[in-house]
Amino acid sequence: MTKEVFEQKSWKDSFTKDTRPVFTDLEAFIDNEVYRLFRSFAECILQEYDLRFGIPVWNAEKGWTYRIGKAGVYLITGIQIKKDRFIVEDIEVGNLEQYNRLLTYIKELYENNKSGFLKRIEEKNLQQRARSAERIAREKQEAEKLKSVIIPEKYNFFRWPAKLDISRLNRLYLLDAKGIQDEELADEIGVTLYLRCKYGKEDMERMEKNSIRCHGCGEELVGVGDFRQCKCGLQYSYKEYRRSYRRNNMPTGAAAKVFLEFIRGWEKAKTYQEKIILIDTLLHEFHLSLVSGATHRPVAMNFIDGSRSRVEEIISNLAR
Repeated sequence: MTKEVFEQKSWKDSFTKDTRPVFTDLEAFIDNEVYRLFRSFAECILQEYDLRFGIPVWNAEKGWTYRIGKAGVYLITGIQIKKDRFIVEDIEVGNLEQYNRLLTYIKELYENNKSGFLKRIEEKNLQQRARSAERIAREKQEAEKLKSVIIPEKYNFFRWPAKLDISRLNRLYLLDAKGIQDEELADEIGVTLYLRCKYGKEDMERMEKNSIRCHGCGEELVGVGDFRQCKCGLQYSYKEYRRSYRRNNMPTGAAAKVFLEFIRGWEKAKTYQEKIILIDTLLHEFHLSLVSGATHRPVAMNFIDGSRSRVEEIISNLAR
């Protein structure tokens, strides 16, 4: 939707319970100056306190609301979105004076609750480590039972779509800025992004139905247990498949709507201009993820090969 469409609708009416917004939706809905303050606020809490915006949560009265915290522990919940302001606790922020008041409030809140907040994070981490130890012991026992059927050289053969070479992305933008349309390079980059989006989406949908895709022949492997064997001979652990998906940073989660729009757009794109607009739109989402701190790992890491610092540097430079 465009800003013009949003003029007639509230935040709750624009994004119903079944339509969770992403940051590009927030940017389109909220007034430009208020959005700038919201984004500045996200950058500030990330840099000053290592706090991030969590995925929005549905509230029957207020619609989708935001949380601020770290590692799944939240300092503030229920942040509301309006067309001309956002509301944190009882502080309405629609101008610079209110924004400065909010920063003062956050500083006091964090300092007053820091020890308890960090303690809760450590307790949660200890619980997670204990659960992980139990899981490892349990899965070790399960693996012992499968020794007679597992063929090591054919077990857990994973081949995910490659990430994008960051230098190639940088080159595309440098050439485009000079008015040089390198269609072959645009296709190479677009197809790489497309395959990451497509398989990220499709494989997550399969896993939600307890199915996986064979990385050898593409066959869908349906089952109820952990062990899966394909007719081509390759074998898989469903649990290891999911972990490999995560380790390889396959794209999913909060920005899935943006990925779907890229998939649909790329399948229809014909001209260089159409393709560069799609790539640029996805890059914009990467930058929003980076500056918002809405996730522990920036969305760009799902697509671009390189260290986090290098990826963040390139994305920030290209977004200017």
